[in-house]
Amino acid sequence: DVLAAADVFCMPSIWEGLPLAILEAMFAGKPVVASDISGIPEAVASEREGILVPPGAVQPLAEALARLVTDDALRRRMGIAARTRACAEFGVAKMAAQYEACYASTPR
Repeated sequence: DVLAAADVFCMPSIWEGLPLAILEAMFAGKPVVASDISGIPEAVASEREGILVPPGAVQPLAEALARLVTDDALRRRMGIAARTRACAEFGVAKMAAQYEACYASTPR
């Protein structure tokens, strides 16, 4: 319910792998503001599906959030791009095919 009510998803982490919370937000069509660390750029291209900022950088984080909160068109465009990318690259069918390919290529 909280995610559905949100306009933007924010994850200012110091360390992450590939966070499922970001993927869930993207599937929900939310633009993402997150730290540019570890696996996050694998899911979010800055200025396309959201905005990535340096970890621990408070001012750039605040500026990114302010941009998305005040610019309806940008927020909508990034939200649509986030959902499109999530469905194309992290949907069940795609992930199952990637796991199957990985298992098939593993020596027995």
